[in-house]
Amino acid sequence: MNYVLETQHKSVPWRWVTLMALFGQPHGCAFFVTGNLVFTIKKFIDNPAAITALTSLDVVFNILFAATCLYISDRIWTRYGRRKIFMIPAYFGIAIAFMLLPLATNIYTLIFAVVLWYIFIDVAATFQTLKMEMIPPHQRGRWSALHSWMFQIMIIVFFVFLGPRFDDVVALGGFELTGEMFTYWFGSVMMIVGGIFLAFFIKENKPAEKAPSFKGGFLGVYKSIFADSRLFPVYLLIFCWLMVGQGLDSVAPLLLTEQWGYTKQDMGTNFLAGGLINLIYIPILGLIADKWDRMKLFAFSLVGTMILKIVYYIYVQFILADSRPEIIEIIAFGQGMSMFGWIIQVVFWPLVYDFIPREKMGTAQTGLSFVKTITRLILMNGVGVWITVYSFVFLPENTYDYFSAYIFLIITDAVGVAIILNFIWQVKKGKLKPVGKENFQPVEDQKGANA
Repeated sequence: MNYVLETQHKSVPWRWVTLMALFGQPHGCAFFVTGNLVFTIKKFIDNPAAITALTSLDVVFNILFAATCLYISDRIWTRYGRRKIFMIPAYFGIAIAFMLLPLATNIYTLIFAVVLWYIFIDVAATFQTLKMEMIPPHQRGRWSALHSWMFQIMIIVFFVFLGPRFDDVVALGGFELTGEMFTYWFGSVMMIVGGIFLAFFIKENKPAEKAPSFKGGFLGVYKSIFADSRLFPVYLLIFCWLMVGQGLDSVAPLLLTEQWGYTKQDMGTNFLAGGLINLIYIPILGLIADKWDRMKLFAFSLVGTMILKIVYYIYVQFILADSRPEIIEIIAFGQGMSMFGWIIQVVFWPLVYDFIPREKMGTAQTGLSFVKTITRLILMNGVGVWITVYSFVFLPENTYDYFSAYIFLIITDAVGVAIILNFIWQVKKGKLKPVGKENFQPVEDQKGANA
């Protein structure tokens, strides 16, 4: 039995698919661990503007480091591969950053650990591309569902079990272990395990396609994003997802606690109930994603999300007498939107890589990251600006209607839905082609051609 997983095969064993889904969890863990980062920062910084400035460095590093590493990974080849040579040192670098974060004694050591984390998570940006080179197109839907199912378990572990223990302290002899330390160090161990798996159990086969050349020096990284018109459809797809997938983000807890008067325990109940339901139906989505038309599933889920937001807003704002839903109603509507969201999550990456030429995977991922970063910045700030302006016009001073942001979200949903419907029309007319599937050359065919 071969325990080493390889890239670019026509079809792979399902144990490989399972291992790849499991292998993806350390990467997701790296993001969940830093969900507590704001509480760590607040030990040294109270100014909200300073906190925002420090956490927003991630956007700068994403454009600098992630884009550069993805661009280079498309254009090189080493005896150890082209994607994982970035990921292995990055995983161990993230592990070191997680070890240091809870040990920071002043603002300077904290900033050093945070910057270290931001740099290395962006160096590891080749992760998504490596996964798609490992899993053939016709198996990506089931892999995505399995990955999402495991991801949901990780969400429950962090936000239901680890997160609430962040401030706990346990005495171990003469040493005090805090919940903060345990959370970060758990993430550190996960990253080390992921790095070892990468180093010894992943093998990249050299692609048959000729690697693009280095052009334009450092600026070539950014010029390449929009140099190939075949990648434009890919950017449209993620733009649609972001437009419809945007939520309340950081103001969601404020809506529940400040505006509707629920407790943090109520929030946990809401989250746990939805998480357990997700574990039941996510595996089914994998079979659907590989058997049904991914484009239609994607569009159906975008439209469904928009309709459900409209119904939710009308129900709360105009039907409920006090405009305050019960917790069971919040769970019901939230779970409905979550179901559409998970369908989108499962089908998106297999779908988007159907339209990416194999020799441009890294470049496309660079562009996807760039578009995602810019769009998310605009939408997240748009939610905040909308709430501020709406509340200033219609409410008493220092009072905010966080639920009013649903009007903004419905508008962005409509834009995303209009774009995806036009996208489907272009595919149907043959103007957009799934070149990632049509031009796929597995290792087996390459060996046959060279025999």
